[in-house]
Amino acid sequence: MDAKRSYALAGAALFNPMAAVYWLDVIRGRQPSAGLAVVGAAGAACAALAVPRGKVAQAIGAGALAAAGAALAGLVLDRYVTWIERHDQEPAPPDAQTLLVPAAAAGGAVVAAVAVVGRHASAYAPYSGKPGDYRWIAAQTHPAARLSAWTGYLLHQFGIWGCVYAAQRARLGYADGMRTINWIALAVNAAGVALHALQTRHSYDGLAIDVPEGTSLGSASFMLMLILAMEAPRRGLILGLRQLKLPPELPRFIRRYHGYIFSWATVYTFWYHPLEPLPSHLGGVYHMLLLFVQSSLLFTRAHRDPRWTLALEMLAMPHAVITTLQKRSGLEGMFAFGFLGMFVLNQMHGLGLSRAAKLSLGSAYTAAALAWYGRRQQLRRLPDTMRIPMLEYSIVGMLALLSLLIRVLRRPHPQPEVV
Repeated sequence: MDAKRSYALAGAALFNPMAAVYWLDVIRGRQPSAGLAVVGAAGAACAALAVPRGKVAQAIGAGALAAAGAALAGLVLDRYVTWIERHDQEPAPPDAQTLLVPAAAAGGAVVAAVAVVGRHASAYAPYSGKPGDYRWIAAQTHPAARLSAWTGYLLHQFGIWGCVYAAQRARLGYADGMRTINWIALAVNAAGVALHALQTRHSYDGLAIDVPEGTSLGSASFMLMLILAMEAPRRGLILGLRQLKLPPELPRFIRRYHGYIFSWATVYTFWYHPLEPLPSHLGGVYHMLLLFVQSSLLFTRAHRDPRWTLALEMLAMPHAVITTLQKRSGLEGMFAFGFLGMFVLNQMHGLGLSRAAKLSLGSAYTAAALAWYGRRQQLRRLPDTMRIPMLEYSIVGMLALLSLLIRVLRRPHPQPEVV
């Protein structure tokens, strides 16, 4: 599949599930919104563009089928959300905070199991060597690979989105204990992990056979950038300086919708890769498992524990470094000091550290970066350490400008005075 078609299919995999949630609102009595029209049209258009060029009738059929499928998925989601709402949502023991360490240990056990009994493909498809092309695709695609991968992804995605929707509709407050909805979300994520393990064992390929690696990498990276904006009111945008403020509607929007966005990023990334027993894959799987735990603890105080959420952010660094070492690209310094640079510039300022502690950490970071590149006689590459921070801040800056533009467009225009 060529690049344009594969990106179109990735767009269809995002916009059509979003349209299903809009349809869920309509089924539950809300008026159809402009969001439904835009997202539904985008999903149908992407499905049509994923059809080979020149097959107009098939493209129209694919677009119509995608639109109808989104509406049908909204109807099924309504039944699922109604079932969730029948359960009592009063918090009860155990305290969600006490589950964090056992959950991390359970995730380690899952990764160990994949490492021991995980399946390697007997042969891989030829790798082009182009940036963004995925390396781990079976040379002979199993007949059930596409159906099983896409079905598993959609079931997992809608299962979590249904929990987020039901929790927000119930207007739950943050509590220490676990609610029924938290256990349902944990069960959905556990079932998704088990299903993907079986799917990899049986037919190997994940979503990577149809969509480019840039969509998986981009979704996970975008999540980190949104966290940077969402946490800005608490830890400042840079160096703890709260004078540099984002438009308040941007953090507010992310806080309202981050459950959908973050769970999409994690579920999509998880189903993109086969569960390979390779160091880079195992590190990514462990990170995804902990993020699944985080999504399951919605509306608990553990969900907002700054030490826990910081650990989830920082786990992107070892995964990136291990992947780089496995590929032998020589970029391990850029990823290590890039993510550590984000810690110094932003993340450590939400931990309540003293000024002396922050200065010590910043000095240690600078000395380590100079020693790393100096020992390798690569001081000319020292600016590489700023690539990741510059990318994250650039995207957040563009989102801030977009927020300001929307504010201007929404501002009511003064009516001329009639004399």
